[in-house]
Amino acid sequence: MSSPIRRFFTSFILPRWKLGLGLITAMLGSMALTFPIPLLFRKIVDELIPQGRFGELSLIGTALLLIVGTRGLLSYLKQYLTVISEETLVQDVENALLRHIMTLPPAFFQNREVGYLMARIRSDPAVAKGFFLGALSIVANAIFLAVGAGILFWLDWRLALVAVAILPVLAVASRWLNARMQILCQGIQEGDAIVSRELGEALSSVLTTKLLGLVRWVEGKVAEAIERLKLANIRTNAVGAIASGVLTFIVEAGPVLLLWLGAYRIMQGGLSLGTVIAFTSLITYLYGPTQALITTNLNLQQARVAARRIFELLDEPPEPSGGRLLHVRYGEVRVEGVTFVYPNGTVALRDVSLTVAPGSKAALVGRTGSGKSTLLSLLVRLHEPSEGRIYIDGQEVREVDLASLRRQVVLVTQEVFLFSTTVLENLRGGDPNISDEEILKVTYALGAHKFIEELPNGYDTVIGERGGKLSGGQRQLLALCRAVLRKPKILLLDEATSAMDSETERKVWQALKELLPYTTLIVAAHRLTTVKSADWIFVLKGGRLVEEGTHRDLIAQGGEYQRIFQEQLATATERR
Repeated sequence: MSSPIRRFFTSFILPRWKLGLGLITAMLGSMALTFPIPLLFRKIVDELIPQGRFGELSLIGTALLLIVGTRGLLSYLKQYLTVISEETLVQDVENALLRHIMTLPPAFFQNREVGYLMARIRSDPAVAKGFFLGALSIVANAIFLAVGAGILFWLDWRLALVAVAILPVLAVASRWLNARMQILCQGIQEGDAIVSRELGEALSSVLTTKLLGLVRWVEGKVAEAIERLKLANIRTNAVGAIASGVLTFIVEAGPVLLLWLGAYRIMQGGLSLGTVIAFTSLITYLYGPTQALITTNLNLQQARVAARRIFELLDEPPEPSGGRLLHVRYGEVRVEGVTFVYPNGTVALRDVSLTVAPGSKAALVGRTGSGKSTLLSLLVRLHEPSEGRIYIDGQEVREVDLASLRRQVVLVTQEVFLFSTTVLENLRGGDPNISDEEILKVTYALGAHKFIEELPNGYDTVIGERGGKLSGGQRQLLALCRAVLRKPKILLLDEATSAMDSETERKVWQALKELLPYTTLIVAAHRLTTVKSADWIFVLKGGRLVEEGTHRDLIAQGGEYQRIFQEQLATATERR
């Protein structure tokens, strides 16, 4: 077995060895019960009918009925165990993929679309499940083939040699078809993922597509992806049709040839009619398993491709795990000489050093691209600094456990994500320890309760995908409520109030002081009205820290902060 198949077998199939044992027992039992049938027919034709042995005929007829009935029971058992085995296999692989993907760093998701990953999680395991039954079928058919060939040689070695001579032709055809199918199956799996990606993007961008008049362009992209998948399926099925035609000809031509030779031998007196009937029946035990082996192997090519793609994802390196638990007592943040360079070479931060006092409200100010968001992302280790260190209460964040870091340091971004469930479930976020009383206290304080109560079902209103039934400001309010309910020791807000009006924003800052009086608050914002009340302001320009101080001090300095402030004042005056 190739490496991905071997890994798939040991990781996902071997743990089900009991189910596999039961399944292969049912398969082999059903196959074993087919061997007596032609031999009993031979006995009836050559002995019982000519000699008029009615008693034995009844016994053999009864035995044949028992055999057929038992085979039916084993067939049911085989089908039942197959369904259980394959569906639990798919479930385990999908869960393993999801668990692993959720541990991957943000950079992984920047290069892969959601629809593409969804297809990989759903379609690859569904295809790979065929390996479970396929592998067992190969074992069972190989045994069946060996036993069947042995019986044929026992009946008549001359006819058996003719029958076996056809097998090398099947082997050569199988080798060529296997190589072709692997290439074609790769195209189908990738094509299916691309169609899912394009469809997901098209459905997610319906409003933008309509507003910009891009409907035909988007439809064309989806149609092109579907066309490529269609052609891949046609090519693959064409090869499968060729395989089916060749195998059918060889398998059906064999019995015709053997029947002709057998009839010739009967005429010469070298064989009995019963032997020829038994032989032509048993020949299916030679060609049937051989054909099944080839067909199963062809189907396994797609499973091999799917297994390889599954482990491509499972082999992606996750975010660092382990480390000491972070203990935040005061909430001091210290950044020392931090530089960050993106993989494409863009320098986002250059030798930044700053300290945020425990329990204070600090602000990061700067123009677009100055590095504010990047710095906040480093504090929760969405990225790691290229140079320098970051400390929280004297503990270097690179050395602490990620889960404990993100439990106590919460980042709320401008792009709010809400789940397509109720308001209440979004606020509670799966934490049963958050009571209804706590939720009401926070939503009242932050000014979210009023609009929630006005929704059709209040807190039980389903807000749609990504909170699509709410306005931008309402989504940001819910995101802030959700973050506050986690009672963070350090709260990071990256343009988290940008969609709110000035009055709502003012009330939010006041509420945050009351709800989280000892929490260190770090805010990144464009609007200087948002940060004027901050205890300390850090000004970034081109990835460097160029100024720091209070609002009054920075205005007096007449530097970058004062220029940004004057520009915003002028813009506000023009709007009036």
